[in-house]
Amino acid sequence: MQVTILGAGTAVPAARHSPAGVYVQVAGEHVLLDAGAGTLQRLERSGAPWHALDRIFLTHFHLDHCLDLASILFAYRLPQLKRRKPLTVYGPPGLRRLYQRLNAAFSGWITPRGFRLVLRELLETTLRLPGYRVSTRRMRHYATNAIGYRLDARGASLAYSGDTDVCRGVVALGQGADALILECSVTDEQKVVGHLTPSECGAIAAAAGCRRLVLSHFYPVFRGYDIRRRVRRAFRGRVTLARDLTSLSL
Repeated sequence: MQVTILGAGTAVPAARHSPAGVYVQVAGEHVLLDAGAGTLQRLERSGAPWHALDRIFLTHFHLDHCLDLASILFAYRLPQLKRRKPLTVYGPPGLRRLYQRLNAAFSGWITPRGFRLVLRELLETTLRLPGYRVSTRRMRHYATNAIGYRLDARGASLAYSGDTDVCRGVVALGQGADALILECSVTDEQKVVGHLTPSECGAIAAAAGCRRLVLSHFYPVFRGYDIRRRVRRAFRGRVTLARDLTSLSL
């Protein structure tokens, strides 16, 4: 399983920390977890085959996690691309409404042409896909139906929270995972409901017993702040502070 963090930041502009997106190559498929603004460009920069995505998994519908869904669908209409294979997009309830409203706003210009678009709304379930399994758990993020995803394939496991506060779902998602990608939005001293701090991320990783903790979704409030020291209060495994285009091999 090959993983590239396409965006390690938020909607607030910050060098090497763009809006959320994770590319995963798993069991011969090309998968995208979230699609914040600029994800399509960073897919190209990473060398990933942006034109050949098989599936997109959205955690929730805030702009820094889903805005480039429209860009991807628009690009896939290009006649030169000659896309024929279907694209399946997954997300919590409200996904179909999101697509319909985006398409209406853009006067039908993200309607598929030459390929089939499949929209699947999920809450807590397990999907058995070709060569791998995807499990979902509900996350705690404001009033939205936010979900996290876990991919298991050939002895490798990746969990991705999207945005969340501390909850049982995120611990279950990362249980024994080879890599757990958690949002780490703000400092311990600036705790915001619906988001995680470094100490909370460390406690979640320890409770989950994951092998590697990858922190992402940083707001630009961490200058001079020792994130690792706060994480180490609870978690002793490997810690990675992601930047745009950070890559992992599981």
